[in-house]
Amino acid sequence: MPELLASVNGEVVVLEDLDDPNLFGGIVDRPGRILFAMPPRRPAGERERWVRVLLAHREGYSRDEVQEAFAGV
Repeated sequence: MPELLASVNGEVVVLEDLDDPNLFGGIVDRPGRILFAMPPRRPAGERERWVRVLLAHREGYSRDEVQEAFAGV
């Protein structure tokens, strides 16, 4: 994950205010930087998966393409 974040000049930011079990996170686009806002108390693996999904969506991949990429994981 560090390599992925470095490649897009991204950073995961944990926001305590997002402490809702139905929220998985979101992207905040800054000039030359991407912030991945994530809720607290989530496992690292879950956070990594959502960063990848959010980035894929931002880059224009469809939901089906993203699901297919994760099918074997």
